[in-house]
Amino acid sequence: MSQADLDRERISVSKTSQPPSPVAGPASRAGPPSPWPGWLGIFVVVLALYAATANRGAQWQDSGSHILRVVTSESVHPLGLALSHPLHHWLGRLVVSFGLLEPCFAITLLSALAAAVAVANVYGCVLVLTSRRPAALLAAGSLAIAHTFWQMATLAETYTLVAALLAAECWCLSAYARRPRRGYLWMALLFNGLGIANHMLASLTTPILIVVVFQAVRSREVRGREALVAIGAWLVGLFPYTALVVAESVRTGDFSATLHSALFGVSFADEVLNTTLSLHMLLIGAGFVALNVPNLLLPLAICGIFRGRRLDVPRLARLFLLAGLILHVLFVARFRVVDQHMFFLPMYVLLSIFGGIGIADVLRWPGPRKRRVVLGVATALLALTPLWYTLVPGVAHRFDVLRSVARNKPYRDDYVYVFTPWSVVERSAEIMSRHAVELAGENGLILVEDAMACFAVRYQALRSGMEDLQITQDAAPEAVALAAAAGRAVVLVPVNADAPQTDPPIGLWKRMGDLYKLTTEPPGP
Repeated sequence: MSQADLDRERISVSKTSQPPSPVAGPASRAGPPSPWPGWLGIFVVVLALYAATANRGAQWQDSGSHILRVVTSESVHPLGLALSHPLHHWLGRLVVSFGLLEPCFAITLLSALAAAVAVANVYGCVLVLTSRRPAALLAAGSLAIAHTFWQMATLAETYTLVAALLAAECWCLSAYARRPRRGYLWMALLFNGLGIANHMLASLTTPILIVVVFQAVRSREVRGREALVAIGAWLVGLFPYTALVVAESVRTGDFSATLHSALFGVSFADEVLNTTLSLHMLLIGAGFVALNVPNLLLPLAICGIFRGRRLDVPRLARLFLLAGLILHVLFVARFRVVDQHMFFLPMYVLLSIFGGIGIADVLRWPGPRKRRVVLGVATALLALTPLWYTLVPGVAHRFDVLRSVARNKPYRDDYVYVFTPWSVVERSAEIMSRHAVELAGENGLILVEDAMACFAVRYQALRSGMEDLQITQDAAPEAVALAAAAGRAVVLVPVNADAPQTDPPIGLWKRMGDLYKLTTEPPGP
């Protein structure tokens, strides 16, 4: 054999003895990049957006109730335990205890903080599932500027905390599906328990988690005692609510009524257990979904649902997310309440995660030009969404879309109130309540026709230190007449600024702005 033949054989042996090169693909893909730098950056930017656009004053409806209950330390809601939201309540008590900001603004910033955490958690979840930062960023951005989500982030509400804890739960389950470590499972159960302690909506994913734990024990990924730790973590998270339920049961001595209150509130069992669908409500719900996602999120989410398997998204994560989405859609679709659209927030969280998976699929398309077009359009539509929101109130007013439901509350433009997500521009409850207190004075009497306005008026009276000021919704005409005869100012806050429903017991109502003051003066010419 010649020297050349020996050299060729040596080279051949050398090549075959080397370890094989790694093959690109899902099986050999490195773990996802660290989410924390991106998480922190998104959190800071989004929190700044929500804080800058947050409502600064007293607020209508449930937002006003949350503020008043926090300020007065009323832990149990008059309408039942299911509406008490103890985790949100005690976090509110914490933020106002520092005394650095007006309580209204401080409690509203709690919503902004939770919303920023939710958006950042969606980023982390999508990054774990896809290892694609652009997909995670676009998914987080889609949630951040969704209309109802943005609006709830700028009011004193519980729903953004629901979203933050659900997104954390999804992130932990996704991490567990990627790498079955018991700590991830424990954290998922903890966040679910905390979610229920904040709002009963979180209980919709509890059955899915029970199945996950059972399957983990069955497949021996988790031992029996580790499953007990997971249940213990869930109970720890649930403690703020269970403690409230036990305390109320001891106080009333009626366990059955307390349990009913904890599950449904005082009078909402029919709405919660309703099994029929309303075409009217479905159309309204579809309209709000269109308002929230005037971009490519929905088609990308559908793509993510059907293409997740090809992207190596773990089966456990795909099933958990899809089951959670289906349960939330079914629950809200037949939930007949006026503020039904607010209960869509968990659905938007899950759609954003699936949308991120869909974007990751686009990033794998073979044609770079098609990828650039789709990503460019998706990004452009997201950037233009706030502009769309500036146009919606005027367009809606032009076509009078709220004709059958407009309230015409004092100082409130219903089109701005409903269709503008940045609540910093909506000050009607603050103006109304301040005006009512100023007109009534130190020892006046304020009649409030609208239960949803009473919270703001009571808050202003409390902050003004007017201890002798009386605020009521059901004063007898004789009592009103006696108050007027004693020289006390009597002020009416109407449901409809143009049509008071309460007849004056004596004299007449004199309109002052959008409120009314009782006067015995003869009407002018």
